[in-house]
Amino acid sequence: MMDKIREVYEYRAFFRQLLYQQLRQRYQGSVLGFLWTLLNPLLIFVSFSVIFSILNNWDLKDYGIYFLSGYVAWNFFANSCLSAAESVVGHAPYVTKVYVPKAVFPLASVAVNLVDLLAGLAILFLIMVFVGAPFSLAMLFLPVSVFLLILFTTGAALLSAGWNVVFRDFRYLLSSLLFVWFFFTPILWKADQVKGKMAANYVQYNPTAWFVQLFQAPVWKGELPPAETVATAALIATFIFLAGVYSFLRSERTFFYYL
Repeated sequence: MMDKIREVYEYRAFFRQLLYQQLRQRYQGSVLGFLWTLLNPLLIFVSFSVIFSILNNWDLKDYGIYFLSGYVAWNFFANSCLSAAESVVGHAPYVTKVYVPKAVFPLASVAVNLVDLLAGLAILFLIMVFVGAPFSLAMLFLPVSVFLLILFTTGAALLSAGWNVVFRDFRYLLSSLLFVWFFFTPILWKADQVKGKMAANYVQYNPTAWFVQLFQAPVWKGELPPAETVATAALIATFIFLAGVYSFLRSERTFFYYL
């Protein structure tokens, strides 16, 4: 397995070219180009924050920052998994006609969406300035939050890419699952408002909730995430990453038969 991982590193030039190509294709023919990456989180913030703050009689400044700090993390996870699911199938000629490490395709999907995550955080900081939300030293923890989220998302992306090769309907199943999963993750609603033991346990066993809280705590609360939250997120991220690497590298030799 270490040889496979080393091989992926040796193809880093191909990975960079693939990443550049995907970013270029995304904005090809677009008038605004990269500005759409900045405008999207802004439009999401305005629509969801205004609507839900009015419906629940919440302060827009408070709820808006809470929502967007969680949404940028969720958006990175969900979009990375969806694009990774199509990454190997969408590059079938590379898999069947020339040799490249197959893992570079889902990894490139994660890297492309990392650009969106960083752009979303930049917009979040600008909105905080605009609405007068306070910045705190706890926000210096965000690089750790980003690292753990990337680790978790990379593992999930590798799993999604491998499963979609064998089961082509997986991409559509994943899309439906993520749609429902989003509403059960504390982004539109606040975790501390959940009542009842069963509901509280659900939040505890929702893996994405731990990573969302890694962003909401330093940005919205101005506090470091609790040690339990960091430790649990680190364990989940490590497990999913190792499971994704093992599953993908173990099954990639069979991709040829399905493509």
